[in-house]
Amino acid sequence: MKNSFFHADNWLWQPFGKITDFLILSVLWLFSCIPVVTMGAAFTALYDCSAHCVKNGEKGMVSRYLRTYRRELIPSALSFLFWAMIIGIVFSLIRGFTGTANPTPFNLVITYAATLILIFVVGTGFWVFPLLSRFTFNVINLNLTAIRLAIIYFPSTILLGICTCASIWLCLRLWIPIMIVPGIYGLLATHILEPVFKKYEEMQQDKNEN
Repeated sequence: MKNSFFHADNWLWQPFGKITDFLILSVLWLFSCIPVVTMGAAFTALYDCSAHCVKNGEKGMVSRYLRTYRRELIPSALSFLFWAMIIGIVFSLIRGFTGTANPTPFNLVITYAATLILIFVVGTGFWVFPLLSRFTFNVINLNLTAIRLAIIYFPSTILLGICTCASIWLCLRLWIPIMIVPGIYGLLATHILEPVFKKYEEMQQDKNEN
C-alpha cells in the first residue's frame, strides 16, 4: 500500500502513461514514414498499436508496431499510392476551382460541397489501413471493402476525414505537434472505427458457430 502512489496503474499517473505512448508511437510513425511510400504501413501499424496497446493496455507496443509494419508493408504501400493519387487529384480540382471562381453565393456552396467530398475521400482512404490491421484481404478487396464501409458508415467516414485532415494540417503547419499528434490521431481513429470492427467480428463469429 505504501508504494501504491507510485504504481503505474495509479489514476494520477495514467495520463502520463498515455502521453508516453503517444510520444513513442509518434516517433515510430515519423521514422517509418521517411521513405514516404511506406506511410501506409506506418498508418497500419499505428492503428494496430493504438487499438491493442494504447486503448486496451496490451504490452510490447514497439515490437508489435514493427511486426505489423513489416507484415503489411506491400499491400499498404500499394493502397497508399492509389489513395494518394485519388486525394491529390480531388484536391487539385478543388484548389483550381476555388482559386478561379468568383465569390458568389452559388460558388461558395459548390466550394463547401467540394470540401465535404474531399473530406469524404480522405476518410475513405484512411479506412484502408485500420482494416488491413484487423482483417486479411488482397489489395483489391481491401480497397473495395473500405469504399463500401465508408459509404455505409458515412458519419464515421466524415469524422475520420476531419481528424485526418486536422492532424495533417497541424503537423505540416506547426511541426512541433508531429511528436505527439500521430499517437493521439491513432487513438481517436480507434474510437471511431472499433465499434464497426467489433460488430463485424461478432457477426463473423456467429456465422462460424452456425
